Amino acid sequence: MVDYKKMYLTLFNAMEDAINTMENARQALIQAQRECEELYVSAEQDEESESGGLTVLSAT
Repeated sequence: MVDYKKMYLTLFNAMEDAINTMENARQALIQAQRECEELYVSAEQDEESESGGLTVLSAT
């Protein structure tokens, strides 16, 4: 006899693991994006303070 309960639980657990893995990857990417944004803003602020408040934009 086919053990549908075991089949269901096997698939369900694998899906849960995959979803958790994807969520962890998503959170890692969000955190990296935030860190990069903070680095960018810090660099922009440093440049402004070094140039006396004037920011020169490049058209490249």
